[in-house]
Amino acid sequence: MAPPAKAGAGQRCQAPENLLRFKAPLPRLASAVSSGKPVRIVALGSSSTQGVGASKPDFAYPRKLQSELRRRYPDRKITVENLGVGGQLASDMLVRIKKDVLPRRPALVIWQTGVNDAMRHVDINDFRETVLKGIDELKEKNIDVVLLDMQYFPRSEKIRGFARYVVAMQEIAAGRKVPILRRFAIMKHMVKTAQFTPQQLLARDLFHPNDVTYGCMGRILADALQGDISGQQFAKYPPADGKPVKSVSASSVR
Repeated sequence: MAPPAKAGAGQRCQAPENLLRFKAPLPRLASAVSSGKPVRIVALGSSSTQGVGASKPDFAYPRKLQSELRRRYPDRKITVENLGVGGQLASDMLVRIKKDVLPRRPALVIWQTGVNDAMRHVDINDFRETVLKGIDELKEKNIDVVLLDMQYFPRSEKIRGFARYVVAMQEIAAGRKVPILRRFAIMKHMVKTAQFTPQQLLARDLFHPNDVTYGCMGRILADALQGDISGQQFAKYPPADGKPVKSVSASSVR
Protein backbone atom coordinates (compact mmCIF):
# COMPACT_ATOMS: atom_id res chain seq x y z
CA MET A 1 0.00 0.00 0.00
CA ALA A 2 1.28 3.45 -0.88
CA PRO A 3 2.18 5.73 2.02
CA PRO A 4 -0.45 8.35 2.89
CA ALA A 5 -0.03 11.68 1.17
CA LYS A 6 0.20 14.79 3.30
CA ALA A 7 -2.13 17.71 2.62
CA GLY A 8 0.51 20.40 2.69
CA ALA A 9 -0.32 24.04 2.11
CA GLY A 10 1.40 24.04 -1.26
CA GLN A 11 -0.39 21.01 -2.62
CA ARG A 12 -2.47 22.15 -5.57
CA CYS A 13 -4.49 19.06 -6.54
CA GLN A 14 -4.15 19.56 -10.29
CA ALA A 15 -7.11 19.06 -12.63
CA PRO A 16 -8.19 20.43 -16.03
CA GLU A 17 -9.35 24.05 -15.99
CA ASN A 18 -12.87 23.18 -17.10
CA LEU A 19 -13.30 21.13 -13.89
CA LEU A 20 -12.04 23.93 -11.65
CA ARG A 21 -14.24 26.84 -12.75
CA PHE A 22 -17.96 27.25 -12.42
CA LYS A 23 -20.21 27.77 -15.44
CA ALA A 24 -22.97 29.82 -13.84
CA PRO A 25 -23.02 32.97 -11.71
CA LEU A 26 -23.65 33.22 -7.97
CA PRO A 27 -25.24 36.70 -7.72
CA ARG A 28 -26.49 36.37 -4.13
CA LEU A 29 -23.07 35.32 -2.86
CA ALA A 30 -21.28 38.04 -4.82
CA SER A 31 -23.69 40.65 -3.45
CA ALA A 32 -23.25 39.39 0.10
CA VAL A 33 -19.46 39.53 -0.14
CA SER A 34 -19.46 43.02 -1.68
CA SER A 35 -21.87 44.35 0.95
CA GLY A 36 -19.33 43.95 3.73
CA LYS A 37 -21.93 42.25 5.93
CA PRO A 38 -21.43 38.76 7.42
CA VAL A 39 -21.67 36.02 4.79
CA ARG A 40 -23.28 32.70 5.67
CA ILE A 41 -22.72 29.56 3.58
CA VAL A 42 -24.40 26.25 4.35
CA ALA A 43 -22.81 22.91 3.41
CA LEU A 44 -25.66 20.41 3.05
CA GLY A 45 -24.79 16.78 2.47
CA SER A 46 -24.10 13.33 3.79
CA SER A 47 -21.00 11.76 5.36
CA SER A 48 -18.45 13.39 3.04
CA THR A 49 -19.80 16.77 4.10
CA GLN A 50 -20.02 15.78 7.74
CA GLY A 51 -16.34 14.83 7.53
CA VAL A 52 -16.31 11.06 7.98
CA GLY A 53 -12.80 9.86 7.15
CA ALA A 54 -11.09 13.02 8.38
CA SER A 55 -8.66 12.69 11.27
CA LYS A 56 -10.58 15.38 13.16
CA PRO A 57 -13.63 17.61 12.51
CA ASP A 58 -11.49 20.64 11.61
CA PHE A 59 -10.30 18.77 8.50
CA ALA A 60 -13.78 18.32 6.98
CA TYR A 61 -14.14 20.26 3.73
CA PRO A 62 -16.59 22.92 5.08
CA ARG A 63 -14.09 23.99 7.74
CA LYS A 64 -11.25 23.98 5.21
CA LEU A 65 -13.38 26.05 2.83
CA GLN A 66 -14.17 28.55 5.58
CA SER A 67 -10.47 28.95 6.36
CA GLU A 68 -9.63 29.45 2.69
CA LEU A 69 -12.35 32.05 2.16
CA ARG A 70 -11.41 33.98 5.29
CA ARG A 71 -7.81 34.04 4.12
CA ARG A 72 -8.88 35.42 0.73
CA TYR A 73 -11.37 37.90 2.19
CA PRO A 74 -9.75 38.92 5.50
CA ASP A 75 -12.06 41.92 5.95
CA ARG A 76 -15.21 39.80 5.67
CA LYS A 77 -16.85 37.58 8.27
CA ILE A 78 -17.53 34.39 6.31
CA THR A 79 -19.06 31.37 8.02
CA VAL A 80 -19.48 27.93 6.45
CA GLU A 81 -21.93 25.85 8.49
CA ASN A 82 -21.60 22.08 8.26
CA LEU A 83 -25.03 20.41 7.96
CA GLY A 84 -23.71 17.06 6.77
CA VAL A 85 -25.45 13.95 8.12
CA GLY A 86 -23.97 10.58 7.24
CA GLY A 87 -26.04 8.16 5.17
CA GLN A 88 -28.68 10.59 4.01
CA LEU A 89 -30.34 10.42 0.60
CA ALA A 90 -31.30 13.43 -1.47
CA SER A 91 -34.89 12.96 -0.28
CA ASP A 92 -33.75 13.21 3.36
CA MET A 93 -31.92 16.43 2.59
CA LEU A 94 -34.92 17.87 0.76
CA VAL A 95 -36.88 17.71 4.01
CA ARG A 96 -34.00 19.38 5.84
CA ILE A 97 -33.94 22.31 3.40
CA LYS A 98 -37.16 23.68 4.89
CA LYS A 99 -36.37 22.62 8.44
CA ASP A 100 -32.67 23.41 8.79
CA VAL A 101 -31.44 25.45 5.82
CA LEU A 102 -34.00 28.14 5.02
CA PRO A 103 -34.22 29.46 8.61
CA ARG A 104 -30.47 30.22 8.47
CA ARG A 105 -30.94 32.51 5.44
CA PRO A 106 -27.61 31.66 3.80
CA ALA A 107 -26.31 33.42 0.72
CA LEU A 108 -25.16 30.07 -0.67
CA VAL A 109 -25.89 26.38 -0.18
CA ILE A 110 -23.34 23.83 -1.35
CA TRP A 111 -25.41 20.67 -1.81
CA GLN A 112 -23.42 17.43 -1.84
CA THR A 113 -25.54 14.44 -2.76
CA GLY A 114 -25.88 11.43 -5.04
CA VAL A 115 -23.53 8.79 -3.71
CA ASN A 116 -25.97 7.18 -1.25
CA ASP A 117 -28.80 7.32 -3.80
CA ALA A 118 -26.59 5.57 -6.35
CA MET A 119 -25.44 2.89 -3.92
CA ARG A 120 -29.01 2.20 -2.76
CA HIS A 121 -30.32 2.23 -6.34
CA VAL A 122 -32.87 4.98 -5.79
CA ASP A 123 -34.84 5.41 -9.00
CA ILE A 124 -32.83 7.84 -11.15
CA ASN A 125 -35.91 9.86 -12.11
CA ASP A 126 -36.97 10.18 -8.48
CA PHE A 127 -33.47 11.31 -7.60
CA ARG A 128 -33.49 13.87 -10.39
CA GLU A 129 -36.87 15.30 -9.39
CA THR A 130 -35.83 15.50 -5.74
CA VAL A 131 -32.70 17.51 -6.51
CA LEU A 132 -34.55 19.78 -8.92
CA LYS A 133 -37.21 20.48 -6.30
CA GLY A 134 -34.57 21.30 -3.71
CA ILE A 135 -32.78 23.70 -6.04
CA ASP A 136 -36.05 25.42 -6.88
CA GLU A 137 -36.96 25.83 -3.21
CA LEU A 138 -33.60 27.44 -2.48
CA LYS A 139 -33.67 29.72 -5.51
CA GLU A 140 -37.21 30.85 -4.69
CA LYS A 141 -35.76 32.21 -1.44
CA ASN A 142 -32.98 34.00 -3.34
CA ILE A 143 -30.32 31.52 -2.18
CA ASP A 144 -27.52 30.55 -4.56
CA VAL A 145 -26.81 26.84 -5.04
CA VAL A 146 -23.66 24.92 -5.91
CA LEU A 147 -23.94 21.17 -6.48
CA LEU A 148 -21.14 18.89 -5.31
CA ASP A 149 -21.26 15.46 -6.87
CA MET A 150 -19.95 12.11 -5.65
CA GLN A 151 -16.46 11.30 -4.48
CA TYR A 152 -14.45 8.93 -6.65
CA PHE A 153 -13.68 5.56 -5.10
CA PRO A 154 -12.54 2.35 -6.85
CA ARG A 155 -15.75 0.40 -6.13
CA SER A 156 -17.88 3.05 -7.84
CA GLU A 157 -17.12 1.64 -11.27
CA LYS A 158 -18.55 -1.73 -10.22
CA ILE A 159 -21.82 -0.36 -8.85
CA ARG A 160 -24.64 -0.88 -11.30
CA GLY A 161 -25.80 2.41 -12.79
CA PHE A 162 -23.47 4.59 -10.71
CA ALA A 163 -22.34 6.64 -13.71
CA ARG A 164 -25.96 7.56 -14.48
CA TYR A 165 -26.17 9.51 -11.22
CA VAL A 166 -22.94 11.36 -11.99
CA VAL A 167 -24.37 12.30 -15.37
CA ALA A 168 -27.72 13.25 -13.83
CA MET A 169 -25.98 15.73 -11.54
CA GLN A 170 -24.34 17.40 -14.55
CA GLU A 171 -27.63 17.56 -16.42
CA ILE A 172 -29.45 19.01 -13.41
CA ALA A 173 -26.80 21.72 -13.03
CA ALA A 174 -26.98 22.61 -16.71
CA GLY A 175 -30.77 22.59 -16.75
CA ARG A 176 -31.11 24.88 -13.74
CA LYS A 177 -28.06 26.99 -14.60
CA VAL A 178 -26.37 26.35 -11.27
CA PRO A 179 -22.66 25.65 -10.78
CA ILE A 180 -21.45 22.13 -10.07
CA LEU A 181 -18.11 21.03 -8.70
CA ARG A 182 -17.43 17.71 -10.40
CA ARG A 183 -15.65 16.06 -7.51
CA PHE A 184 -15.87 12.59 -9.06
CA ALA A 185 -14.08 13.70 -12.23
CA ILE A 186 -11.51 15.75 -10.31
CA MET A 187 -10.55 12.89 -7.99
CA LYS A 188 -10.49 10.38 -10.82
CA HIS A 189 -8.23 12.70 -12.82
CA MET A 190 -5.83 13.00 -9.90
CA VAL A 191 -5.61 9.21 -9.73
CA LYS A 192 -5.24 8.71 -13.50
CA THR A 193 -2.46 11.29 -13.67
CA ALA A 194 -0.62 9.62 -10.77
CA GLN A 195 -0.83 12.64 -8.49
CA PHE A 196 -2.26 10.33 -5.86
CA THR A 197 -3.26 6.71 -5.43
CA PRO A 198 -6.79 5.89 -4.24
CA GLN A 199 -5.27 4.94 -0.89
CA GLN A 200 -3.81 8.43 -0.60
CA LEU A 201 -7.14 10.13 -1.33
CA LEU A 202 -9.45 7.93 0.72
CA ALA A 203 -9.84 6.75 4.30
CA ARG A 204 -9.10 3.15 5.28
CA ASP A 205 -12.53 2.05 4.05
CA LEU A 206 -11.52 3.19 0.53
CA PHE A 207 -14.83 5.03 0.32
CA HIS A 208 -14.84 8.19 2.41
CA PRO A 209 -12.45 11.05 1.62
CA ASN A 210 -9.53 11.66 3.95
CA ASP A 211 -7.68 14.80 5.07
CA VAL A 212 -5.94 15.12 1.69
CA THR A 213 -9.15 15.12 -0.33
CA TYR A 214 -11.00 17.36 2.10
CA GLY A 215 -8.12 19.83 1.91
CA CYS A 216 -8.10 19.69 -1.88
CA MET A 217 -11.86 20.24 -2.08
CA GLY A 218 -11.69 23.17 0.31
CA ARG A 219 -9.07 24.92 -1.82
CA ILE A 220 -10.68 24.04 -5.14
CA LEU A 221 -14.08 25.27 -3.97
CA ALA A 222 -12.55 28.48 -2.65
CA ASP A 223 -10.81 29.06 -5.98
CA ALA A 224 -14.03 28.46 -7.90
CA LEU A 225 -16.12 30.68 -5.62
CA GLN A 226 -13.55 33.47 -5.74
CA GLY A 227 -13.46 33.30 -9.54
CA ASP A 228 -17.23 33.44 -9.71
CA ILE A 229 -17.50 36.33 -7.26
CA SER A 230 -14.96 38.36 -9.24
CA GLY A 231 -16.63 37.54 -12.55
CA GLN A 232 -13.69 35.52 -13.84
CA GLN A 233 -15.52 32.28 -14.55
CA PHE A 234 -13.84 29.95 -17.00
CA ALA A 235 -17.09 29.53 -18.93
CA LYS A 236 -20.82 30.00 -18.64
CA TYR A 237 -23.74 27.90 -19.66
CA PRO A 238 -25.24 29.18 -22.91
CA PRO A 239 -28.38 31.36 -22.64
CA ALA A 240 -31.61 29.44 -22.19
CA ASP A 241 -33.27 28.90 -25.55
CA GLY A 242 -36.24 26.81 -24.53
CA LYS A 243 -34.65 23.62 -25.84
CA PRO A 244 -34.29 20.56 -23.58
CA VAL A 245 -30.91 20.02 -21.95
CA LYS A 246 -28.75 17.80 -24.09
CA SER A 247 -28.01 14.55 -22.34
CA VAL A 248 -24.44 13.68 -21.43
CA SER A 249 -23.59 10.05 -22.09
CA ALA A 250 -22.31 8.00 -19.21
CA SER A 251 -19.18 7.25 -21.25
CA SER A 252 -18.32 10.95 -21.10
CA VAL A 253 -17.81 10.85 -17.33
CA ARG A 254 -14.09 11.15 -16.80
